[in-house]
Formats: sequence, C-alpha cells, structure tokens
Amino acid sequence: MQTDHFGLMGFVEVGALSVGRIIQIHPTDRRFTRGAEKSVFKFGGSAVVVFGERGAWRPLGDILEYTKQNVETLVRLGEPIAEQLEAPSP
Repeated sequence: MQTDHFGLMGFVEVGALSVGRIIQIHPTDRRFTRGAEKSVFKFGGSAVVVFGERGAWRPLGDILEYTKQNVETLVRLGEPIAEQLEAPSP
C-alpha cells in the first residue's frame, strides 16, 4: 500500500489460534527421516510483519531494543510503531 508518511509499505498478517511463534528444533546439519520432529508451536498471540522502503522509516526504539533481546513487543491497536526518516518519493 502507498502511505502518506512512510512511502510504499507491505503488511503480512500472521495469525493462528493460540500460536505465538514456531520454534525450529531439527538440526540443519542432519537429514530428515519420516516422522522426525521439525518444529514446535509456542503459545501466544498473532503477529504482523511490516516491510517498507529503505531509508523512509524505522521501528521505534523500544521495538528495536526488545528485538535485540529476542523479546516480543506487545503493540495495541493505535499505538505508534515507527517513525518517518525522510519524506517518501511521490
């Protein structure tokens, strides 16, 4: 979608009932065998993946800091999640 403040953006809504994340547990250096466990589901909420034009925006500091710590950031509807870096090109 084209936005007024952040340029061209993409949003992918990822949702599953009571699934917050999927943890890959199968070692990448081992072959799969039939019936082998590949991943596990962890309880939690849904997520939104946001893509945008390089240099037009960045996530807010708390989101970046929590991400470095491998901690999810709870975001409620209407809360800001990013800031504009420069005016998008028309």
